[in-house]
Amino acid sequence: MNKDELYALLEIDSPADLEYFEQLADLLETEEDISRDLFEDVLSGITPENAGEFAENYLADLLNAIPEDASAEDLTEALDSMQQRLMLLAQDLDEGENRAEFAAELHKFKDWLHGEQGVLVDGTPLSMLEAFTEMRAEKLGAASHDYALENFPPLVPEELTFDLGRFEKIEL
Repeated sequence: MNKDELYALLEIDSPADLEYFEQLADLLETEEDISRDLFEDVLSGITPENAGEFAENYLADLLNAIPEDASAEDLTEALDSMQQRLMLLAQDLDEGENRAEFAAELHKFKDWLHGEQGVLVDGTPLSMLEAFTEMRAEKLGAASHDYALENFPPLVPEELTFDLGRFEKIEL
């Protein structure tokens, strides 16, 4: 996918126009291959507020889609970790390398959603995105399925780091 095709898909003229949840969901859910450089370029104008809100809400939507009776503790932990990582990066999006790291993590997450080595739904291997689509539909009243979510593809965000500033000795 080239820049013009991606902008047309997202219905934007420039990265500054990327502001709606639906646009970011389309960015993640398109099956088209998007290079990491192009992915970073399209995210270059997103505001910290929009980035954080998207990370929080999109991953919460995925977590809420998981059926209550599914054995998915490891999956929920992996999604929680990715959500926290993206939200932390979004808070300081304009500092240092955070914007590039946010784009890299989101790109990794897109690859994870579309990976071929997903999970089993009714015994059929599906990508994570296909499985989440089925889970979302089930929550809206579609037919229920048997989900085998224990052996999902690895999803490991980069290490969480915090700048704690300088410590000064205090007298007690």
